[in-house]
Amino acid sequence: MPKRRGRKILHFYNTSGDLNKIILFLEDVQKKVNYLSLNATVEGKDIKITLFGPRDLQTLASERLRELANKHL
Repeated sequence: MPKRRGRKILHFYNTSGDLNKIILFLEDVQKKVNYLSLNATVEGKDIKITLFGPRDLQTLASERLRELANKHL
């Protein structure tokens, strides 16, 4: 069965507005999620991450990203 490809968009919010927290979050994302293509956009306190690749890997990455967001944001 072929793997389904697509994209998944996740939104996070930095309640403190601290730029250092966003930088630490994105650095950890870069270290932990290296098996998918992703784009990150930061606008003020909003962070939008778009994942590209197989759906099963997107699901795994989503869980990791939520854990990192809880840790840093």
